[in-house]
Amino acid sequence: MKHFWVIFKLMLLLVFALRLLKSNRKVTKNEHDSNCGFFNLFQKKVFSEKIQIEFESATPDLQLKEIFRKNIRPKEENWKQNGSLYDDFFASLSIEERLIYIAIIFDKNFQKGSIFHFLWHKTEWIIAFGQSLKYIQAKGFYAHYQQVMLEITGFDLETIATENNDFFPLDLHPDGSQVFDSVKRFDKEFDRNIFYQLIISFTFEKQT
Repeated sequence: MKHFWVIFKLMLLLVFALRLLKSNRKVTKNEHDSNCGFFNLFQKKVFSEKIQIEFESATPDLQLKEIFRKNIRPKEENWKQNGSLYDDFFASLSIEERLIYIAIIFDKNFQKGSIFHFLWHKTEWIIAFGQSLKYIQAKGFYAHYQQVMLEITGFDLETIATENNDFFPLDLHPDGSQVFDSVKRFDKEFDRNIFYQLIISFTFEKQT
């Protein structure tokens, strides 16, 4: 019995040490530093740049992934190889590329079942996603998302200062204690294909 308690205490110490190590872990250059805050669609210098591409795909979701694969991913890989900080990469993109970059991050998480998965696992992007919905004038989706944000984080997207061109120093934590009605409504009403078509249309109409 005595040996059991010794082993038990050693296991507790090991768990505590691992948690402490994880909390003090340095952020690598290829991941977001939470101390920076939340990403801003209009970070630093905002510029427009024509996207040159001949689509091989017919559907908007595949077209979106095609732009990312051919135009944005090579830039991201080159950014990493140069040893630049991950958090600075987003600001190096054009406004068109930023919209697509956010949409890809959102899509990967939303396909796992719910908007809540995106809010919980990609919290640093939740403001920029709301900004992108408003920017492309997806009014219905934006209204639903605004309600989700209000109910889950208590933050009103309409209070964002439009002149802000840096990270948002916010302290927002999605409430995972219950299933909210706004989340159910968003999951039901949100249409991925309509959203991606809006992104594609807005991006290329803006360049004509």
